[in-house]
Amino acid sequence: MINMLAQRARTLTLLLAALWGPAMAADDPSVASDYQAVAGHTPATGDQPFVNPAPTDPRAPAPASVPVPVPVAPATVAAPLVEAPPPRHQRSLDLRVQPVPPSTAVPAPEPLSKPAPDPVPPPLGQAVEPVSGPGSAAILAACWTPEQLSGRPGERKIKQRQPADHSPPARLAPHHPAPPLGDAFARSLRSVTPFNGRKLIALTFDLCEQSNEVTGYDGELVDTLRAANAKATFYAGGKWMRSHPERTRQLMADPLFELGNHAWTHGNLRVLDGREMQDQIHWTQAQYELLREDLLARPCAQPHAAEGHDSIPVLPQTFRYPYGTCNAASLAAVAAAGLYPVQWSIVTGDPAAGQSAAQIVRGVLASLKPGAIVVAHGNGRGWHTAEAMKTLIPALRKRGYDLVTVSELIAAGTPHLVEECYEVKSGDNHRYDKLFGKGTE
Repeated sequence: MINMLAQRARTLTLLLAALWGPAMAADDPSVASDYQAVAGHTPATGDQPFVNPAPTDPRAPAPASVPVPVPVAPATVAAPLVEAPPPRHQRSLDLRVQPVPPSTAVPAPEPLSKPAPDPVPPPLGQAVEPVSGPGSAAILAACWTPEQLSGRPGERKIKQRQPADHSPPARLAPHHPAPPLGDAFARSLRSVTPFNGRKLIALTFDLCEQSNEVTGYDGELVDTLRAANAKATFYAGGKWMRSHPERTRQLMADPLFELGNHAWTHGNLRVLDGREMQDQIHWTQAQYELLREDLLARPCAQPHAAEGHDSIPVLPQTFRYPYGTCNAASLAAVAAAGLYPVQWSIVTGDPAAGQSAAQIVRGVLASLKPGAIVVAHGNGRGWHTAEAMKTLIPALRKRGYDLVTVSELIAAGTPHLVEECYEVKSGDNHRYDKLFGKGTE
């Protein structure tokens, strides 16, 4: 009788394992091998009990049986998360919102406790001291002199390259990819509504480079931002980072700045698909990872290695589409890579040679609202950009605005997400598909 009851209990456990999957079988090692046989896997000698492995390839889809969870809004607003180095658990930036219908601002979460009061604004025209951000001031000071950080004559120059360089980075995918975000965040973020009515704005500068060129570095622009203690986000192409490794490491280490992903060779991700699209995303993440590893391994960084590991993000956390073009497939691919698709709400128009610094300043101030994201260029393609910033930054502060990185902006408010990518209004960049094609050269 006892044997019969034991056999029936074993049979019931096996049936439940077949219905509920490998987790049930793993809980009872005595039925693990039988479950594997039912699931179509006959274990070889020495096989471990079946478990459902997490994908290690950033291009591999999540298992179909495991739904991607939608993040739930927390009770309080926290500071932006900073990536920790492996083998610690890698965290990703948290938008802290629920999915909403297209073109609808995300509702603010209901606080369960009294929100922190707004900071006291500085006197008009006074520079704002930057809070601790991504980067390491100690490593920046230890590894470069002020002269080495300063811009040099001729760095803005753009050089054409023939034949085009289509070579991949030394690493094809990051060794420590970010966890996927899920379909809820496969949409374009254009601006943010800050909590508590705070006046925040994010200045962003694109560092793009196609396969048939080597673009520049606007040292005057970066010097202007540093002199003004102004935070900014640089969206760097992977090939640009490989062409400018030292400047990339400097931007990476500077607590004022944040680096985002701007695709490998400025590919049009509304035209590219499949492996070509994936490579534009993952090669850039991998190139950043390689340069970060090199920076932290340098002798000058060793005394501050612990700080650098904790404060310099493991990977970029946000992505900007080249040409501002995307589709549902590329939005999903970026989110699957653990990146938040970020666009803009204010266009400077600095690639136009006829655009003056005064026009750039007037255009930004005319469109100004809390939570705005401004797009400009730092690769030599921006005309009068540095000159404009010398006037724009004091003007923004005079109006009570604090300059923050994109990650800080997202963490400080509710993002406005839409289903498509465009410059100013829906459909205004469709002509780029015919004009630029794949966009990589």
